[in-house]
Formats: sequence, C-alpha cells, structure tokens
Amino acid sequence: MRYEHAYYRTKDKSLDIEFLMLDLGKPLGWRAYVMSDIDYKRVSAQRSDDYRDTHLYLDNGTHRYIDKTKDWPYVCRVDPIYDLDVIRRVAGAWCEITAYYIKHGGSFRDIQVKLQEEGVL
Repeated sequence: MRYEHAYYRTKDKSLDIEFLMLDLGKPLGWRAYVMSDIDYKRVSAQRSDDYRDTHLYLDNGTHRYIDKTKDWPYVCRVDPIYDLDVIRRVAGAWCEITAYYIKHGGSFRDIQVKLQEEGVL
C-alpha cells in the first residue's frame, strides 16, 4: 500500500494540518486522512463539527485502514482519485475552505466558490 505523510499550512497561516495520504487501490483510490485535531468551535461555539458540514468522512468500523482501533476522518470527494498530485490539491483546498469555515461559517460549496473567485484556490 502506498502512502505519504503531508503537512499543509493555509495561506493565511491560521491552520496547520497533518495528513496521511493513503492509496487504497481500485475502486477506492487515494484518501487524505486528517491526522490533526481541529477545533471548529475556537471562533464560534455555534460552528458545526458534523461530518456533513466539515466534509470529512470516517472509516466504517469494519474497514479501518490506518488503525484497527480508531475511525480516522478523511476528506470527502465525489469520485475516487487515482493520482497523488490530485489528492494533494484536494487536501490543500479542503484546508483553505476549513480555515475560512472556522473563522466565518458558511457552506463549504459557497466558501469554495468565494475562495476560487479570490484566487486562494
């Protein structure tokens, strides 16, 4: 199984995230597992840390790929990614969106559009 440890610091330096990029082969492809604890509520106690709002999924307890005793979160993606460079970019974009979400709230989709328009993504 191929893997890579990666670290990402957002452009505004407000968030540092450690990832484990793991190639699970076909049909799953690469996953970007988040190894850092993220405090979504550090700016607002009302900020949701639900997986649907933060775009993180958990390994199902029967399919734990990193640690058989813990469900690690990974960045959600619509389709499988089979290229390491692509999953790196997805993880970086997720970090930028997450940093904005922590500070300002909003939906990830709306934040993505805003950050693309601003040239952050």
